[in-house]
Amino acid sequence: MIHTEGVIEKTQKAAVDLTVATGVFTGVFGFSERTLLPHETVSFCDGCPLAAQGGCDPQVAHRFGCYEAERWSGQYIYYCPASLVFVATLVCEQGIPACGMVMGPIVMGSLEDMVDDLTPDMRPAVAGLPCRTSAEVNSLARLQEALTVAYAIPAAQPADHPPLESEVPTPSEPPQTYPLEFEQRLVGMIRRGDRVGAAELINTLLGILYLSCDKDFQALKQGASELITVFSRAAIEGGADARSIFGEKQVLDRRFAGLKTTHELSAFLAMAFDRFVSYVFDFSQFRHSNTLHQIVAYVRTHYAERITLSDVARHVWLSPSYLSSVFSQEMGMSLTAYVQTVRVDKSKELLLATHLSVADIAAETGFADQSYFTKVFAKAAGVSPTQFRRQHHTPGHG
Repeated sequence: MIHTEGVIEKTQKAAVDLTVATGVFTGVFGFSERTLLPHETVSFCDGCPLAAQGGCDPQVAHRFGCYEAERWSGQYIYYCPASLVFVATLVCEQGIPACGMVMGPIVMGSLEDMVDDLTPDMRPAVAGLPCRTSAEVNSLARLQEALTVAYAIPAAQPADHPPLESEVPTPSEPPQTYPLEFEQRLVGMIRRGDRVGAAELINTLLGILYLSCDKDFQALKQGASELITVFSRAAIEGGADARSIFGEKQVLDRRFAGLKTTHELSAFLAMAFDRFVSYVFDFSQFRHSNTLHQIVAYVRTHYAERITLSDVARHVWLSPSYLSSVFSQEMGMSLTAYVQTVRVDKSKELLLATHLSVADIAAETGFADQSYFTKVFAKAAGVSPTQFRRQHHTPGHG
């Protein structure tokens, strides 16, 4: 049996030190508790106005971040519905996640840009949060990951002997054939949102699986592996994002190989089912929102560079066609139109706040040349860049 108390306690102390050293709240997410554990400093999420209004469940958000961290080799940077940035990393004991370390929230980029997008009740709360550039957030993420790796306990070497017979349950009735029709029932329950019914059906499937294997642990593992595949297919059929489910299955497959007892196998299957179902019921809306935030943040960071649909798609791990469809539906404009909007907004700031020429501003905001910049700007603003500067010129400026 794995005891994680020592690892978690050490990680909590490291989280306090990281909070003090960086000025950014860092907490520990307990997987069994499914929440941030008690901390010397109160988390912003505890008093977040958006959470209080039901616009975000912080514990679901951080569980999502920690699960994604495991999918992406131990580290994940994500956005909450309020556009605030968090970093999740994993601390493992014997190859099994013992807890997650969550840093945030952070305002990434310009506080002024972000505040304009917030509701009035969110603005004063966010105004006091730490602001960091994207490069600084990435540095904090690497530092946090280094700490979590340092506290990890390596996985034990596999045992040379086969599992003891006593570790495998003795069937109380003749072996039964695994009922494939149960998979269709499971998919139907997940589609209907019947989480309780699906869990009860899983218990029935497990019982049949144990009875059908007749003390053969390797056969039991093979059947359990097939059941995990059933879980993954049911989750996708139930509406979960296929890329997330495939990534989650890869993570679980790696951990599955090290299971040695029936007790470990049972606990693993229960955990696997919960995680797949979480991507259906708990994470779907949050993941969608997080992806849009990542796209918007990428454009706002790289607007001065050449941006293609393929560039953004690679950044958020989506196909270009799917990204284009999702972005248009949610934002009411194409990605290209949004990039142009950000560039025009930035050019307006430069026209009013600097003495740069129109040609220099075009180059600074990612336009190919001054002529194209003037055409796009005039279409968006109704006047040319020069006329805009003249109309909004204030005495003593310029």
